[in-house]
Amino acid sequence: MNRLKQTAQFAIAALLAGCSAPSAGSSSPITRTILPYAVAPLDAASVSFRDGTRVELPVSQEGRIDLPTGQEFVRGLPARQLHTLVARAYPDAREIRIREFRTNRVTVLGEVYHQIHTDLSDGPMRVMDAIASANGFTPLANKRRVRLVRQNAGLVEVYELDLREMMLGTHLDQNLLLEPGDVITVPRNFL
Repeated sequence: MNRLKQTAQFAIAALLAGCSAPSAGSSSPITRTILPYAVAPLDAASVSFRDGTRVELPVSQEGRIDLPTGQEFVRGLPARQLHTLVARAYPDAREIRIREFRTNRVTVLGEVYHQIHTDLSDGPMRVMDAIASANGFTPLANKRRVRLVRQNAGLVEVYELDLREMMLGTHLDQNLLLEPGDVITVPRNFL
């Protein structure tokens, strides 16, 4: 457990420093950092009671949730902390579940010609497909440090991709298959 805590602290420190911790045993230059999931607008807490009734508690656009004890600001809290807050407000609850809100969209931001939200309903899409949908990289794009942020199973995964190598025909594994809610950010190349 102490080793896990040290690894998590290293990953957070590396992310704050602008780099990522390499994934263990990876032969490709994809780096991945895993962070705890933070509550976001449109997420919800679902509370079930022993008599079969259920209460849905959505997180508002402003990041607040209505509890019997009053309105609470929860945006950015770890999911476990929201769970504890709801459990205190509903001590007779049988089950409490926190649900992430995810759209069926992928977002492309940064140094692309058109920052977009694109729908995945037409079929599978990869990183380069999404960038092509945004009309490609601008001349100022840093193709070596493209970030893919994915919220998955209560965790936030941050992948740093070297798409320049992929475009040169090596490390084709950089062109990851996208999932609903993924956000791709292409940073500016500072010379």
